[in-house]
Amino acid sequence: MGRLPGEKRPPSRTLGLLLVLLLSQVETVFSLNVDIGVMYAAGNKEAYGEGVRNLLRDVSESPGFPNVTFSLVELESSCTEKDALDNAAIWFKQRGICNILVVNNDRKVVSQDHSLEGEATHCSYHDLTRNNSDLLTMVVQRPEETHGLPPNSGMWVTSYPEPDDLSLMIVHTVEKYKWTSAFVLYDRFADAYRSLEKFLNWAADRDWLLRVKEIPLIGEGPDKVDKPALTTLLRQVKTSRETHVILLSNSAIINDVLDRAVYLLMVHYQYHWIITSLNAPLGDLGFDDFHDTGVRVTFFHPNVELGGSTRIFERLVLDGALSLAHSAMEATRAVDRGEMTEGEAQCRLRDYITEIEFDGYTGNVHYKDVSVSTKVRNNLVMDLMENTGSDLVKVGKWSQVDGANLTSQFNSSFFTNPVLGGKRLRIISKERDPWVRLKPHADTEGLKGVERYEGFLVDMLNVMATRLNFTFAIDVRDNITIGSQNEADGSWDGMIGLLARREYDLALDAVATRSFRLKAVDFTEPIEMAGYYLIMKRPTRAAPGLLQFLNPFSYTVWAVMLCANLGVAILLGINNCLNPYEWGGLAKRGEVEEEEGKSLNFWNSLWTVWGAYVAAGPEFLPRSFAGRVLASLWFFVCLVAISSYTANLAAFLTKTNLDQQISSLKDLANSDYRFGALERNTIVKFLMNSTDEPYKTLGRRLKRWGGEVLMDSRDKLLKKAEDDRFVFIADNENQFRVKEELCNLIVVGERFFRSPTALMFPRGSPYVTEFNRQILLFREEGFMDILRDRYLNVPGECSTKFVAQDDGQLQIESFIGLFYLLLVGVALFLIVGLVEIFFFRAKGEKGENDGEKKDDAPGPKIDINGQVNATYL
Repeated sequence: MGRLPGEKRPPSRTLGLLLVLLLSQVETVFSLNVDIGVMYAAGNKEAYGEGVRNLLRDVSESPGFPNVTFSLVELESSCTEKDALDNAAIWFKQRGICNILVVNNDRKVVSQDHSLEGEATHCSYHDLTRNNSDLLTMVVQRPEETHGLPPNSGMWVTSYPEPDDLSLMIVHTVEKYKWTSAFVLYDRFADAYRSLEKFLNWAADRDWLLRVKEIPLIGEGPDKVDKPALTTLLRQVKTSRETHVILLSNSAIINDVLDRAVYLLMVHYQYHWIITSLNAPLGDLGFDDFHDTGVRVTFFHPNVELGGSTRIFERLVLDGALSLAHSAMEATRAVDRGEMTEGEAQCRLRDYITEIEFDGYTGNVHYKDVSVSTKVRNNLVMDLMENTGSDLVKVGKWSQVDGANLTSQFNSSFFTNPVLGGKRLRIISKERDPWVRLKPHADTEGLKGVERYEGFLVDMLNVMATRLNFTFAIDVRDNITIGSQNEADGSWDGMIGLLARREYDLALDAVATRSFRLKAVDFTEPIEMAGYYLIMKRPTRAAPGLLQFLNPFSYTVWAVMLCANLGVAILLGINNCLNPYEWGGLAKRGEVEEEEGKSLNFWNSLWTVWGAYVAAGPEFLPRSFAGRVLASLWFFVCLVAISSYTANLAAFLTKTNLDQQISSLKDLANSDYRFGALERNTIVKFLMNSTDEPYKTLGRRLKRWGGEVLMDSRDKLLKKAEDDRFVFIADNENQFRVKEELCNLIVVGERFFRSPTALMFPRGSPYVTEFNRQILLFREEGFMDILRDRYLNVPGECSTKFVAQDDGQLQIESFIGLFYLLLVGVALFLIVGLVEIFFFRAKGEKGENDGEKKDDAPGPKIDINGQVNATYL
């Protein structure tokens, strides 16, 4: 492949004459000699080969330019040195040259036999010490984020496509082909590699599923492939069943990759390759062996009308020289108009670089301002080529302005998928959350067809339709059932009946796979696991007990702690009486007051021990060492007890005490709840026929209750669960309705009696295999997990509502027992206080009576100097 119809490979002389013709289109009346300095990377044949060198000489020596002549001054240099470009600019300035053409294909520098010779790097200015504001640097090399242009270093112009442009070129082309997934193989030395990151970002914005792998190379060389590792890589692509491949590489590696792909049978009608290379001449790609394979290849090339034998990088070099030539033409006109002198024109080409526009070897050439001193190519145009056998045909163009505009010759409907490509499927479905549901604003926005619906299966089907290139019409009915068989004539109703009569191609519903349904339909690979759940009335918070504050400790612990409190008080009281170094012993010896000796009698000891227990602090502390040992141990016990109580109290006060909770069939069998199910559900038959517990007990109750709990309507069972003490053994269909709408109900326990759900096709449908392949691929890519998180693993409106209500605040009910205890304490305080007052008053009245009796008695006789009761004045 690679031959254009009627193409002849032009020699370099022919290209030079074509360049002369392009330059001679502009007439001037003033003769101007322009010196151009050419700095090229040493040893890189692709950057500045002999062919390009001859073409530039042809331009400067051609007699077709009577008014403008060009003198070339070449400087062979490598940009591996930090100041290579700075030194080159100084070298050219010393010779009066202020227009420089920098040619640097900054890949690894290799020789003819692919052995590594050196390393080429990006050319940029670093620190020009002199004023070079009149310098015009036309750079032909891969762009980088910053062009490293210091102040007073002139103007920097790059003719190489920007990474953003190359990324958009790939993105727009992929969109035209309607791909949503691809394998991206890249060579880190390739021209297009720098566009990879931007391309992946744009692909992520479009929800494309891309897998990116680097092409393995030997050592650090750019053109030698590790073929065993490449074979392993391509096997990964093949086993992934991905048929879209984007190849970002250079010509030598492209051929190696395609050779390996032929070996692995990856070059045939089901595969489509997009090849992006800016250094591969079309003639260098040898696809002649692929003539009869039917493989589809899309290739980018600039201005294919000029032939396909010239490398794109060489074309960019030519357009760089043409840009300088056209600027020289504009300068001669300015001199002719008297706007500048002949001496000034030589170094004023920079003023006209953004005014020129011409059709060059890489299409239309024009430059735009990035900054005052930096100009870049702004209207890149690339031809889009597709293969017909081993030849290439131009099918459109890509441009920065209009994007990709192509008319593909590939029969995408057939090649995308030979079974489903171009087909229009008739689909029957029912509205059932979360699988298929109406969009919230479908009616107000006037949506029609499938656009009115969303859901797990709708999203999955849309991606399948894009990948397999089929369309569909969906019929969503409200009251249609899955279907049951008429025992009399064997016919089916519901969706199964419609499929059996071939009225529809697919039932878009997550249907539980059952053996009896296989008589009429085929199932796909499982989509999700379904099962049965227990649905009951949402439990209410039980009223906390009056003694809830005692719950952190068992009653045994409370009793032991109180006994310990009493025992320690008794020991401290005994110690106070017997120990000579305690308060009581000290008081007996008169070392302390008598009142202080009573500090740790039994009653005061009891109060001190209780104060430590409730963290109020002891009122009296022991004086003896024995008392202090006992008190210290008691304080430590109190510390541990208080800490444990505090920690457990927080948990008990914030704990939601619910009414009796059912979480499994075993709990249901041991409870007094009534329960029921849809009489047509398979679990009813299972429970009634089971001989194992607890299913046997449940089945026996179902038989006894009969029609009271076995109904033909889900709505009746849900209503009964809302109103009564009743548990609905419900299938998967009701779970999401309870989460979103019926907030008085709750789904409890784990799913049981599990079975896979799948899509249904008519028996023998040819589409089942293709759908199975896509479902398996979705699992491998993680797309099923994305859908599961989007639609299944959501809390629902009811959960959000009740979580918002249960904000963790403690209500008065949690402390009602404490307040009752406080009231009891207040009552006891009043009673004891009144007793103390009464006792004190009674004791006071008795004291007064005793005083009066003493006053009535005769006073004592006092003998003073022999006289009784003598009075002295």
